[in-house]
Amino acid sequence: MKPFYIFLSILLMISYHSFGQTFDVDTILINGSSDKYINLVIMGDGYTENEQDKFIQDAKNLSNHIFSESPWSNYINYFNVFAIKVVSTESGAKHPNTAPDCNSASVPVSNPNTYFECSFDAYGIHRLVVPGNYSNVIKVLSTNFSNYDQVLIVSNSPYYGGSGGSFATSTLHASSAEISAHEIGHSFAFLADEYYAGDSYASEKANMTKETNPNLVKWKNWLGENGISINQHCCGGNSAMWYKPSTNCKMQALNNKFCSVCRQTILERIHSLVNPIVSYIPVNKLLELPDQYISFKLNELMKPIENTLKIDWHLDGINLKNNTDSLTLDQNSLSNGLHNLSVTVSDTNLLQRVDNHSSIHFSKIDWTINKKTTGTVLESTSNKIELRFSPNPAFDNINISAEFENLSTLKVQLFSQNGTLVKNLSSKNLEGRYNESFNISSIPAGLYFLVFTIDGLPYSYKLIKI
Repeated sequence: MKPFYIFLSILLMISYHSFGQTFDVDTILINGSSDKYINLVIMGDGYTENEQDKFIQDAKNLSNHIFSESPWSNYINYFNVFAIKVVSTESGAKHPNTAPDCNSASVPVSNPNTYFECSFDAYGIHRLVVPGNYSNVIKVLSTNFSNYDQVLIVSNSPYYGGSGGSFATSTLHASSAEISAHEIGHSFAFLADEYYAGDSYASEKANMTKETNPNLVKWKNWLGENGISINQHCCGGNSAMWYKPSTNCKMQALNNKFCSVCRQTILERIHSLVNPIVSYIPVNKLLELPDQYISFKLNELMKPIENTLKIDWHLDGINLKNNTDSLTLDQNSLSNGLHNLSVTVSDTNLLQRVDNHSSIHFSKIDWTINKKTTGTVLESTSNKIELRFSPNPAFDNINISAEFENLSTLKVQLFSQNGTLVKNLSSKNLEGRYNESFNISSIPAGLYFLVFTIDGLPYSYKLIKI
């Protein structure tokens, strides 16, 4: 699971481990192995040795607030939360009073000796608080908890401030819990601000676009519901070229809820990081089965609050059972030869309205059953599969991305509406991430079907060529 982040962590450990300082790590929330679950790591800056109990309480308060609102509250079972007790020499946060919008009367000038050197006035904006010593941030993480997925740095200052970026940062202002939730929206789900932050921050994101066609806009499946529409940003100039889904979202102003589009985006990020099938039995690669009945079970599943997981069991492509964690198979019902038993888990949560979601994000276990006159041999494999393609409708190019937890064969083909093969796009053995772009400008406009065949099983999607 999470191979890219594990690989990155290994590189960081190689580069920095010998220089990193060891600190105590407290567990705030634990649901399972850090290799399987999403790990939120909270670190303090500007907390002295005598203030570590205060830091732990601050970290708990922020964590509790983040997981009190949807979609985090729906998926709290997918997360662990850890706190690294980083000790600073002095208390507080730096404030050089250099930003044009500074007011040193309300926020005194200060320059304490802190471990991460968190400071106001970053990039000429007073409220933008960032760690000035990124090297120390990386060293602490690589030495103390390299298998992180999201980091929140808490700056021990009572004044308003925070930032997104690679690591979310928040102070301890009265609004700090809301600031943390907003900034993690940036860092974890790559969401844009829904107030206009400036031309340099404007770009195509899940909740920001220049597209105004309601049939093509990224949040088309939410239009007209829960206040979602195509809303122009503000103030003329470049800002008038950009649009957002809501005028009442936490990504625009604190103390709002996340809008439906942002909730969906956070949920999609959660889906991309974890395999909800944590463990299963039998797991043996080759298993002799002397008994008449074979029992299969999803031993541990990450289940949302109000479980929305859909479970489908298939034998040789024929549906046997749905929405149960276990299945018992009678060997006497099997003919001699090879059989495939599979179980597929997908999430049907109504917080998401992604086209073909159950066939884009799913986790799958396959057992190969070899029924012989001398006995039955079982082989098992597991895989998590993600498929995506964009844009749709497409004009000249389509971009295809996929991710496979284990080695898989992938064939990508384009078929016409009447089932005629138009083009073989790709055929590869893959493990990990796959991205490729294909030119379809020479193909006439119309309705097509893009078919992904993975380990012999086809997954079909409609594609409109314009």
